[in-house]
Amino acid sequence: MIQNKDVPLIKVLSGMKPEDLQVILDVLPDEATEIICECVYNVLNTDIKLSPKKKSHLRKFIKSNCSVHRLSKISKKSHPISKRRKALKQEGKGLPLLLGAAIPFLMDLFMGRK
Repeated sequence: MIQNKDVPLIKVLSGMKPEDLQVILDVLPDEATEIICECVYNVLNTDIKLSPKKKSHLRKFIKSNCSVHRLSKISKKSHPISKRRKALKQEGKGLPLLLGAAIPFLMDLFMGRK
């Protein structure tokens, strides 16, 4: 489960270049990889609070730049972490945008808990 302490990690990763992100994914611990996979799942399967224009942009970007098969593999906990990490690395430029879309959702979630 994503916690408040995980938000800075997601912010940093969402701002990275795809080629830098691929290198970082090799050295991230399994727990951090699990958090990234959960963020991808939440963006794909949760009604995140984005404006209709941003949702439309996100859908178009995902359709044109991401592999639905890999995104499915990333978001399923039944797949081993090694296969999900490999899929994350292959996703390339789509991953920072997905993580960036999760940040406002997470901020609302954790700010509402206080």
